[in-house]
Amino acid sequence: MDIKCRKTSCMHNNSYTCCARNVNIGIGTECDSFEADENKKAKDFSRNMFEADTENYANSRHIREVKLTCDKCECLFNKEKHCSANGITVIDEGRGQTQCATFINDLEENE
Repeated sequence: MDIKCRKTSCMHNNSYTCCARNVNIGIGTECDSFEADENKKAKDFSRNMFEADTENYANSRHIREVKLTCDKCECLFNKEKHCSANGITVIDEGRGQTQCATFINDLEENE
C-alpha cells in the first residue's frame, strides 16, 4: 500500500509518505491521523510527484505496516470500515484541512 501525503506539516509525513502506524479517514474524508508539527515547514514539491526526479520522496510502505480504517461508508474502497484501495493520497485542502483524494463514491451504496 502506498500512502502519499501532501500535508507537509504533519509529524507523520516523511518526504510525502505517511509513516503513521494507524491512519483513519473520517466521515467527511478528512485524515483524522493528522498531527501538526510546528517545526516542519517543508515546501510542497508533490505536484511533480510523477516526474523522473524522485529524490525528494520516501519509499512506499507495505500494507502490513499500516492499519488503515475509513469512516466514509459511501466510498467504493470502504469494506467494513477498512480501506481496500491499493494506496491512498491525502491532500492539503488549505485552512488546516486534510482530505483523502482517493475517495470514490460507491453508487451501489447510495441506491
